Amino acid sequence: MAHLFSKAEFQSSITVVRDPSLRSDSKALGMFMSKSTDLPTVGSKAAAIGIPSSKSIEIKTPSSRTTATKTVSSKMLKSKSSLHRSRSKKLHPSSSYRLLQDDDESYSTVSSESEEEKTVVKQRSRKRKQRVVKLTAPDGEDLIESEQDITVEKVSKIKKDKKGKKAKLKEEKIVSKKVPEEEGEDILAQILKLKSGETVVSDSIAETEETDKSKLKKKSAKKKKDKKMTPQMAEQLRMEAEQEAIRQAELEKVRLAEERLIAIEKEKKETAEMLLRDEQLSKTQFHIKKALDNFMEATRIERDTEDWKLFVECGKLPNPYFCNQMNTYLHIWEEDIDATDMNEASTRTEDTLKLISDLEELIASYSESGENREKLENWLWIRKLFRDSQQTSLDVATYRLLRNVFKNLVRIDIPTAHYNFKDSFVTLCVWLRVQLPKPLPNPRRPPKPRVDVTFKELDNLQVILPLSQDLEKKALRAMYVKYDHLSDTCENFYSPPVPPHYHLDLRETCKKEWRAKLKYNYDHRDKKPVPVLDPDDPQAMTFIPEPEDFESDEEIPTVPYKKLDPSPKDYVLIIEEQNYANARENFKINVPPNVVNLRRSTLLGGVYHLNLLHQPPQPQDYVILDLNITRLFVPKQLEHVEFYVNYMPPQPTDPDVRKPPEEIEEDMKKNEEALDSLIFITLTWPKHVIFLELPFVCVWDDKENWWSTRNVHDLKHNEEKGTLSFRSQVFGIFGLATVRYANLPYQAWEVKPEANGSVNITITSAILILEFNVQDGKICLVWVQNSPNNALKPYIGKYMKLYAIKKILKETGVDIFPEHDAFCYVEGSCEKHWPMEKNLYCNIAALSGCFNFAWSRWNLSLGRRTIVCLMREFLFDKSKQKNYSTLLVSPLKATIINCTEVSQEFSDEPAESIKYCADLFTLMKAISGIAVRKRVGEFSKLNVHTISEFLTATRVLSFS
Repeated sequence: MAHLFSKAEFQSSITVVRDPSLRSDSKALGMFMSKSTDLPTVGSKAAAIGIPSSKSIEIKTPSSRTTATKTVSSKMLKSKSSLHRSRSKKLHPSSSYRLLQDDDESYSTVSSESEEEKTVVKQRSRKRKQRVVKLTAPDGEDLIESEQDITVEKVSKIKKDKKGKKAKLKEEKIVSKKVPEEEGEDILAQILKLKSGETVVSDSIAETEETDKSKLKKKSAKKKKDKKMTPQMAEQLRMEAEQEAIRQAELEKVRLAEERLIAIEKEKKETAEMLLRDEQLSKTQFHIKKALDNFMEATRIERDTEDWKLFVECGKLPNPYFCNQMNTYLHIWEEDIDATDMNEASTRTEDTLKLISDLEELIASYSESGENREKLENWLWIRKLFRDSQQTSLDVATYRLLRNVFKNLVRIDIPTAHYNFKDSFVTLCVWLRVQLPKPLPNPRRPPKPRVDVTFKELDNLQVILPLSQDLEKKALRAMYVKYDHLSDTCENFYSPPVPPHYHLDLRETCKKEWRAKLKYNYDHRDKKPVPVLDPDDPQAMTFIPEPEDFESDEEIPTVPYKKLDPSPKDYVLIIEEQNYANARENFKINVPPNVVNLRRSTLLGGVYHLNLLHQPPQPQDYVILDLNITRLFVPKQLEHVEFYVNYMPPQPTDPDVRKPPEEIEEDMKKNEEALDSLIFITLTWPKHVIFLELPFVCVWDDKENWWSTRNVHDLKHNEEKGTLSFRSQVFGIFGLATVRYANLPYQAWEVKPEANGSVNITITSAILILEFNVQDGKICLVWVQNSPNNALKPYIGKYMKLYAIKKILKETGVDIFPEHDAFCYVEGSCEKHWPMEKNLYCNIAALSGCFNFAWSRWNLSLGRRTIVCLMREFLFDKSKQKNYSTLLVSPLKATIINCTEVSQEFSDEPAESIKYCADLFTLMKAISGIAVRKRVGEFSKLNVHTISEFLTATRVLSFS
């Protein structure tokens, strides 16, 4: 058993270091040994390198067995001996040093090795450094042992988790078992082998490689263990997560507080803007009402003048305004109607159309104002009576013609005759076979030719009857009238009723929205708890609960701010969108198949009456007496021939089914034979109307009271000649219908003042370009471009009332006056907020004497509640005008924005130094000088009303 130092002696006398001067080769060791024979000298040298001068450690050489003090490194290589179960580190084969006690007779050896082996061992020794640690024996003394025992895992964990672990490292004591004496003897045996020259380098290298592999496995196992979270780490992460959650909660609390403050300030701002908006809009409404009152007064004066003129002239026509005069005229007419001839019928037609036109103007004016509903119904009833009487007069004139064919008709040849009449409104043609004595039957006589009649007075209207109709004792009437008295009797002619909120002005609409916001906030307030009181309690008699419902004029209390989802603003918008969607759904009209929807289509050019009539009995002349006898059938009126051909159009073939050519040809022949049994008609488009789309033919159904395409087949067009041909199953009243809003949407528009006080309005529609001029409350058409004919030429340059110009354009085929349901039938449009849009039209009209307004490309894409257009002050004395400013208008405000037509993106950022303005009229007063405001105030109120009504009728802001 080797002698052990005491704990106190070891700590006071030994410091283990690796002296770089001590080399592993024998030469260096010999030099050291030769110089260390004198112990005092060794002590002084040890003191020089920091080792205490006590005789604690001796190193013996193999020859002299002399001891010398030597510093030994605390980091040594491991030795993988079988007896080393405490995982002590192995001594390096090239520098094998051993600690000697007083009674130890062993010695250390130094083996020499080649340079290559030195390099390998040197590199591996750097990786495995050995430390000296304290070992505690059972008797309380300390032992010296190399550190690589059961505490390796703890040390590695301490290295990885240095923070907070150093204190624990000091407190923990590393305890290992006592090293047996045999281990030291095994080490001495290894040193003797090195001294005797036995080669152990290769064995040590192999052992080192095995150690490396085992260490790598241990490291990988350690890494896997490191991935597992320790309780301390989990606790730390939990605490950090809690701190982060607390911090986020504080930030969220601060954010909510900031949002609340911003929302409260926004509510205050909106309240102030609402009060200001109500004040500004009231002034604007006063200005609009002033222009309307001026126009109504001018209209009343004009009507009184016309009434006085009619009274003084004492003409043959009654005053349409007075229903009693109209009724008297009808009564006198009915007494003479049975004696009407064609000339008198033509005169009556002209007078009747004039009276009906005046009645329709009165009906339109009273329909818009909603005044005196009873008088409006009387006018509608009188109009219907006049229409019926006018049609009756034409039928009576035709009947009187057929009563005496030999006298009234012109013979074409012996068996046929015809009659033609044409004026400004009616064209009548009659063709028939004269009733001749029946010849004796002759089988060799050829059959009668097929009836093929061409009416030149009707622009070469051609009618070919089927072989079944030879017109024996019958007559064919073709009558064309330039008016349409049937379409407005259809159920689908008039627009569905608009919702009540369409009749509100902008001020009332804003008030309604504001009350809806207040009511929404009030309904979602933090309600106070209702106390439970006994009926006998005196407080129960005086307790007043919070009100829930409010009258329309009752003020809604303001409640403290509360964040709601949706917000009050979004809630109002949602309700508005729902109302708008419901209105759009109610505007749609569903009609049966083959029925013409007159909200989508319109009839142009009048109607064609094609009738097959029975010839009335002709007068019989007596040769010997100067008289004739005629048989009469009561009632004395036209008798129509019932005619109907049953025809079933071929069904479309399935593209997946292939038929042989023979079968296809046979089907085509059958279809041609079936079509040949129908009436073939060819007509020319009327010249006084404009067909921007190809027309289609429809037939009037007297029973259902609508226009239908059910009995019309094989429609073909010749656009170069302006003709069409079709086949019909029936005789009756035919009309040409086409797309109603072919000119919508608009491409551009402009409102520009003129130096003479008038205003030009230019509209670039989908096909035509039209320019109008408004002066003294009347409007005229200045010029038209891209028109296919000269249908509008007679009306260019003539000033007339707005109602008259609207009627002329609609009857001509240029319908640029969409109604509220037009958005259901026109693509590429965006219906704007109607009260806002109507108010803006009035503002544009009020400023049109000084400002130039134009279309903007941003308007269509900005939704219902935003309108964008261009505006600038127009300078009459300068040829070059200012650049346009971009005007943005919403139901809540109007402003000039920093955006142009050439901007890459739209920006609603308002221009600098512009205060809040509720509408365009207020904005003009804010940005214009005194001279401009004076000119605006002096502008003609008649022009203001006419321009606003024209813009409202065309709706250029919604359809461009």
